[in-house]
Amino acid sequence: MAENRKVRFINQVAYGIGDIYGGGSFFLISTFSMFFFINVAGLSPVLAGLIPGLGKIWDAVSDPWMGYITDNTKSRFGRRRVYFLAAIIPIVISSALIWLPVRFDNQLYTFVFYFFAYIFLYTVSTMTMVPYSALCTEMSTDFKERNRLSGTRMIFSVLSTMAVALFAERIIRSMDDPGQGHLYMGLVFACLFALPWIFVFIGTWELPVKQTATVDGSGIFRNFGTIFRNRSFRVHIVMYIASYSTMDIVMAWLKFYLTDYLEKPALLSTGLAVLILSELAMLPLYIVLANKKGHGTALVTGLSIWGAAMILFAFHTPATSSFVIIANCFLIGTGLSAAVVMPWSMLPFVTDVDTLITGKHRAGTYAGAMTLIRKLIQGAFVLPLLGLLLTLIAYKTPNAEEIRTKAVILQSVGTLSAMKLCFIGMPLVMIALGIVASFFFRINKSTHAVIMDEMRRLDSGGKREDADPQVRSVCETLSGHPYEELYPVH
Repeated sequence: MAENRKVRFINQVAYGIGDIYGGGSFFLISTFSMFFFINVAGLSPVLAGLIPGLGKIWDAVSDPWMGYITDNTKSRFGRRRVYFLAAIIPIVISSALIWLPVRFDNQLYTFVFYFFAYIFLYTVSTMTMVPYSALCTEMSTDFKERNRLSGTRMIFSVLSTMAVALFAERIIRSMDDPGQGHLYMGLVFACLFALPWIFVFIGTWELPVKQTATVDGSGIFRNFGTIFRNRSFRVHIVMYIASYSTMDIVMAWLKFYLTDYLEKPALLSTGLAVLILSELAMLPLYIVLANKKGHGTALVTGLSIWGAAMILFAFHTPATSSFVIIANCFLIGTGLSAAVVMPWSMLPFVTDVDTLITGKHRAGTYAGAMTLIRKLIQGAFVLPLLGLLLTLIAYKTPNAEEIRTKAVILQSVGTLSAMKLCFIGMPLVMIALGIVASFFFRINKSTHAVIMDEMRRLDSGGKREDADPQVRSVCETLSGHPYEELYPVH
């Protein structure tokens, strides 16, 4: 097992600022892209939803490849960090291109343009975020240090999200032409997302690991599939899907809901800013709770608060005061904080269970899986479903003249009722799923220490038959495999 190197505060910050890109970019796409595709580019809701939906076919190939590539990269800068420098210029270009206002007479041409812009954007994201997510596992093996690294990462993710919430809509509205406003906004955030990677590269490291031989290139997808043999990962991924699906559903629908149902479009920036401020304020408390009671307990607490907030949202009408709606956004952020930070805080410990099972260090493969699933949630589920549902509930879209004049489009009573049901109901279903899954996640400070000590014992020549019965039980519970099948010693 690798020896630890002290993670100082400056290193936490250097690692954490990388998620300015991850958090801000995903939030920007979740909150603004569908509205942009439909109300600026003029695509039908179905075509707008197909852009990320079809893009997942490429992601299903590129993310496992990147996980394999980063696990097997050899360079003087390590397996992960070399990609941070390579990504800087592509991040700038791809983050701006998706917001370029293009509107051909034929909708198919418009669709093709944004589809390839989307593919480019998420290819760059894969190249950057897969090695970045794996890096936490290899900067430290200490339970608390890893939680601090993940927590610092989430703090910067939330700060970036808050910057998007506060300024994206304001930048767009600063221009008379909505198309030019979106492009200007894209350029501003492209620079914000790209520059931090210089400091991530300088302030981080990778501990040396004893890596066993991995599968050859033809077995990449078989290698990717084997991570689901890890019981802790299976439970973890359900928690992750539930948490991030809820977030993406709420963020994708929020602008439509505030604009069309509550008739308060001006509240979007303020509501998002308050939501994210409360999310940021609660992050340290959830990290402390995770250190003391475990990640599952922290996630259940946050999801329960979020569920209560969504139920309260069901009672709002256009007559509801802005203050009450803003207060409700604060409560959503209080719960959402746990949903954002806990799944990524769990990942390094889930990969340790994989090492217990296989004897390999495959943090990149797991990070590739998380990145793929994150994009599947947003691209193959939330955004296409939003486009389909908007079509099914007869959502009215503006024509070119109405876009130019910023005309107000009034939706029918039936459309608004269906919109409310989707905005409230779908998140509550996913929250319930996440709470149930959390009760089955058994990694905590004490169980993690058990498996790490056992792997060190076996590495030092200890015999399997000498293992304590309690140690055997913990290893089998976390891995889902009989003890005798675990940790092959080479």
